[in-house]
Amino acid sequence: MPEIKKIVKFAIKKEEEAYQLYTNVAKTTNSPAVKKLMEGIANDELGHKKALEDLSEGEELLNYDIEQVPDLKLSDHMIAHEIDEKSDIQSVLTFAMKEEKAAHDLYIQMSKAATNDKHETIFQKLAQMELIHKNKLESLYDDMFFSDN
Repeated sequence: MPEIKKIVKFAIKKEEEAYQLYTNVAKTTNSPAVKKLMEGIANDELGHKKALEDLSEGEELLNYDIEQVPDLKLSDHMIAHEIDEKSDIQSVLTFAMKEEKAAHDLYIQMSKAATNDKHETIFQKLAQMELIHKNKLESLYDDMFFSDN
């Protein structure tokens, strides 16, 4: 199996894991804001999985205009620990932010390893989508734990 196919297969697995993570958090949180965000990100992860599965076609994602957001870097120096149903919301958000950063970095690496321009563009767009998730999570974290409200 060519290297790029192995990477795509690995990325599909990571998207499935992310979907499960966000779905589980949405089911267990008491915060309506966190629940809504987690459900939205979980659905996005399913879309990423489909884009990866359809990579040979991928025209829909190629033509999709991706919002550009800054990397807030709020979580870049945080330490995340494994989470479970007993984890507090701060731990869950930290873990999720780190997962989104790792996904972003993976897609950047995949874009550099791509063998054609179409695949490179798809990976770059997937990386930007993960950065959007990280931005949303970091914004929520900031609102919940750093605001003066």
